[in-house]
Amino acid sequence: MQFLFTLLALSAVPATVFACEGDCIVGITNAFVSNYSNPIRIAMTGMAHQISDLLPGQPDTETAMSYLQPLLTAYKKQAYQGMEKAIFPSYFHGKCLDAQGNEPDGCPNPDCPIVCGTPGSLVHFYSQLRFIAYNETFHTLQALATPGTDAYQQVEKAVMDAASSHSERRRSYSRIYPRVLSNAVNVAHNNKNSGSGSGSGTGSGSGTGRNSVPSTRTRTEDVVTNPASSKILVPVFLKRAQDVKSGLRSIMAQAHPLLGEACGADGAEETNGLPNCSWEDAMKAYILSFP
Repeated sequence: MQFLFTLLALSAVPATVFACEGDCIVGITNAFVSNYSNPIRIAMTGMAHQISDLLPGQPDTETAMSYLQPLLTAYKKQAYQGMEKAIFPSYFHGKCLDAQGNEPDGCPNPDCPIVCGTPGSLVHFYSQLRFIAYNETFHTLQALATPGTDAYQQVEKAVMDAASSHSERRRSYSRIYPRVLSNAVNVAHNNKNSGSGSGSGTGSGSGTGRNSVPSTRTRTEDVVTNPASSKILVPVFLKRAQDVKSGLRSIMAQAHPLLGEACGADGAEETNGLPNCSWEDAMKAYILSFP
């Protein structure tokens, strides 16, 4: 008798529809993270092109992309957690109940006009859900691409190592330059002194002197004025290194605008529909597949 009373009492209470939980949360979060793989690839490709232009030797895009791998790896590690928190429970949470504690028509499916955590609410407010996913993606990516992060430091090291390897021949030349210049200057000095003497024929421009003096002068002038000399090369190389670092900082700061370009953003991302990062029909159908 007590059991029957309990059943009757429970039947008098309106059924409460639970919010998107468990598999629903995991599935929707993973769907957005997966959908953004291609826009991120497009943005990273744009960054790789610029890195290639920045480096001496201009490596191909695939090679330049490999320098960005630490950024992509770090993003993949953080993407799910950040996306889930941004959607659930930061914006969509709780059960769909009106002021009287009743479930409005359309809750939980297919179209719930109250912001809550049911599939119907996610569908009704899909424009906001779409923007939340975009906003979280670019914020995570941009934060990782900021100087000082582990990902940024690893990218910078890879790029600087590439720049250094292309300059190895110049640095090798700078190491032998002091001896080359010293020998050339000594020969030129000796030839100048011997020109005031007699019997050598050096100053007449004939014989051995004709062959040696122009050759020595050419070598001396080339070494002194050649930008590959140590007194010029080392500061230039150091300046070049600073230019590469500065250029990389500017390129990494474009993670947000490049992602926006890939998504079709126009400066009003919250309302413009993000045409290339919407997936509206497919996502709505997927969301409504959860009870």
